[in-house]
Amino acid sequence: MVDLLITDADHLVTMDKKRRVIRDGSVAVQGGRILQVGKSKDLKAKYGHRAERTLSAKGKLVLPGMVEGHIHHTQHLARGVGDGMFVRPWLMHFIYPFEAVMTPEEAYISSLHCQWEMMRSGATTFIETANYFPRELARATQETGMRGIFCRSTYDQGQKAFGNLPEKLFTQTTAQALKRAEKDFLDWNGACDGRLRGGFNLRIPSNCSDRLIRGIHGLSEKHGALIQSHVASVFEQLTSSLYEHGMSEFERIEKLGCWGPNWLLIHMGWVRPREMELLKRYNIKVCHCPSCTLHLGYGNFTHGSFPEMIEMGVTVCLGSDASPAGGFVDIVKNMYLAANCHRDARLDPSVMSIESVIEMATLGGAKSALWEDETGSLEKGKKADLVMFDMSGPEWFPRFNPLYNLVHASNGTNADTTVIDGKVVMEGGKVLGIDEDALLKEVQKCGRAIMKRAGLGHLNKTRWPVE
Repeated sequence: MVDLLITDADHLVTMDKKRRVIRDGSVAVQGGRILQVGKSKDLKAKYGHRAERTLSAKGKLVLPGMVEGHIHHTQHLARGVGDGMFVRPWLMHFIYPFEAVMTPEEAYISSLHCQWEMMRSGATTFIETANYFPRELARATQETGMRGIFCRSTYDQGQKAFGNLPEKLFTQTTAQALKRAEKDFLDWNGACDGRLRGGFNLRIPSNCSDRLIRGIHGLSEKHGALIQSHVASVFEQLTSSLYEHGMSEFERIEKLGCWGPNWLLIHMGWVRPREMELLKRYNIKVCHCPSCTLHLGYGNFTHGSFPEMIEMGVTVCLGSDASPAGGFVDIVKNMYLAANCHRDARLDPSVMSIESVIEMATLGGAKSALWEDETGSLEKGKKADLVMFDMSGPEWFPRFNPLYNLVHASNGTNADTTVIDGKVVMEGGKVLGIDEDALLKEVQKCGRAIMKRAGLGHLNKTRWPVE
């Protein structure tokens, strides 16, 4: 018996070593893992009579489940506020105060809404970078069926050149920060039947002491876990580090002897040429967040070096960041932005190919999560994480190359069916087990309550009169 047989896929993108795309493709699943990938006629003959469930992918494009390489679950309810703010006041006077007053139940609602939106655009895995609510995130993950990584937000210096952090929630000593980070890792690593893994975080190096950086790096090495940080994200971060330490954030962490293959660096738009070489040498991963840099004006297209990183063989993934940072959580739309904005910045339509951005969203994300042994491609033995895109809409015609249509003509709303761990968790564009209407009512109520409690109503103003 096989648990699930997916047949008749118009195009099945394997992301295997040869990067095969199989016409009329099929996937057999048993025990949550891929048993075989191949032509439909072969797998139907072999498994068709003994499949517990068969799903037709006729008229659909099937890919490995995509990875949201950078997401903030507990910022999700702040969407639509703070438009037009520069990044430093946006963080210090809006986002951090918003997070500081959130209750556990609001964190759960925010996490559930965030995962719902990720799944509706084809994501099966997330990398949460900075959070204080592991129990609530795990609760949401258990309900949606997603796969993901949780990291506790870690600082130990609240008053620094880059900005002053709110005392509530953000104040902690170095010893407290290290203890809490390891406790959360030990408590939640392997939760949700192994679909939730722990990691470590240095949210912004400017707010972290040398001792904390070494300590978090040591915990990452001790547990073989991911470590994340916002490094070289914006010009203000670079200048703050130069002012305080006489060197860039990247140079500072190199001097501390902490770089290694467990690191995932977020944004990295203000990286220097020598630092790019070190990314490759240390096998450091990088997450590019196109919608965020455009919305908040980071300058990571005009000053960033992501096409060069990819050409050098650096692992680069894609992330939607937070909904107030980029406006939306949609990995497909971010593939479009990554593919096209760099072409415009360089006056070169040959950079950032379709295949490159699809790799960033799938296998690149899995490598960045240190999870490529189990996900990121459709191969025998890997976890059965996949997404089917409905190609019946007008944007899919004419269809000479469906990968072109996916990246340049489509968006995440075309994601129709999602399988994670061999279980169908979304079908017909609906995430199973979520009462969408009830959730949206709670989202609206909680978002307004947090804004009022944080005293941020002055940021929710339009330039036009509302009568």
